[in-house]
Amino acid sequence: MLSLSLMTFLPRSANAASLSAKGLKVLGSALSCLQPEPIGQLVIAIAYVAGDDASRKDAEALAALMDGGLRAGRAVFQPKLVDTASLGGGGYAAILAAAGADGERLMAASRSARVLCVTADFAAVQAGRCVMAIRAEPRVDVLVNHAAAAATGVELAPAFLMMIREI
Repeated sequence: MLSLSLMTFLPRSANAASLSAKGLKVLGSALSCLQPEPIGQLVIAIAYVAGDDASRKDAEALAALMDGGLRAGRAVFQPKLVDTASLGGGGYAAILAAAGADGERLMAASRSARVLCVTADFAAVQAGRCVMAIRAEPRVDVLVNHAAAAATGVELAPAFLMMIREI
């Protein structure tokens, strides 16, 4: 089984989200390729580091970009800001890491809840701290850590796996 984790980029300014609107479209496509396919109204936790203003502002910017929800096939993911220390409570179908939030605590929550973890930080995916990283500029690039995906039990459609890089 594969699990997917997306990483967020560090914000370019106080108001800029680490993942652009284009990056969120890529995320929606990735979420629609989860097996089984997600359906209905679901929650995506936007994880941030409590006490870190840049991380919180990035989480808020990501949530603002998802105003009305993130469409993913037959599902709509509603954003919910959650500090990394509170992720153990569950209640979400995926996790998106805001700037600086893609550490061990995030991966532990992803494994425990058996949900996809996504970030913009490719180094975090390479280190196994998150399953999937997304970059949308200058071109779309998606990286999945196979071992991290297997550890979370998240499975992706084979057609999606053929279009991305996997380590």
